[in-house]
Amino acid sequence: MLRYLPPAANWYEKPCHKNPPPAFNTTPTVLILIAVNVGIHLVRLVLPGSWEEYIGILGAFSPPYFLSIIMGEGSLLGFILLFSPISYGFLHGDLLHLVINMAFLLAFGTAIERRLGRVRFLGLYFICMLAGAGASLGLFFITLEQTFMVGASGAISGLFGAVLRMTMARAYVAIAVFVGLNAIIGYTGLPSMGEVRAIAWEAHIGGLLAGFLLMPLFDRKGWQRTSGNRFGGPS
Repeated sequence: MLRYLPPAANWYEKPCHKNPPPAFNTTPTVLILIAVNVGIHLVRLVLPGSWEEYIGILGAFSPPYFLSIIMGEGSLLGFILLFSPISYGFLHGDLLHLVINMAFLLAFGTAIERRLGRVRFLGLYFICMLAGAGASLGLFFITLEQTFMVGASGAISGLFGAVLRMTMARAYVAIAVFVGLNAIIGYTGLPSMGEVRAIAWEAHIGGLLAGFLLMPLFDRKGWQRTSGNRFGGPS
């Protein structure tokens, strides 16, 4: 009985040099968005108080100011407010506001970008941001209350809605809880560090619903899976 012995060169395994894991297991576009948000906030911190306030007013989304520009009122500089449905999503009230939003962007954005890819992820992100501004505009027609809204939470809520649409694991229960909590906090305020912080609850809800409802339009993988099941293909 013959026994084959492998060549001596194969008696040992060559050492495998693996690259160390990244510090943040996320995606490039999410990191870029976080860097832009953090960078803008740092720049605002070093600006003189009058400049910081001016940027806050022009960059924040305020429904009456936005409508006045749409109706042709205001100066030439005021037309910067036409970009406020986007620019508000890159401004934050303070460091805590920024840290909380970036943490959720890291969590939800990573999953959605891996699913959709860079271009469709950005498309969904900005549409949800616009939906948040649209919800704030709709609330203004009901309350006629002038507000200045800042923060990426409308877009990030949309990413959360997209995650719920991907999994559909008790999605409607999660949406009901999310809407209920935001409505309660919106009218009572959010206690934090000895003060009451107002949140743009309507933008959260608008962004969430946009992400949940529009995710199938951006998710080719989910569409292909549904088509495959419909025609008897593999799941």
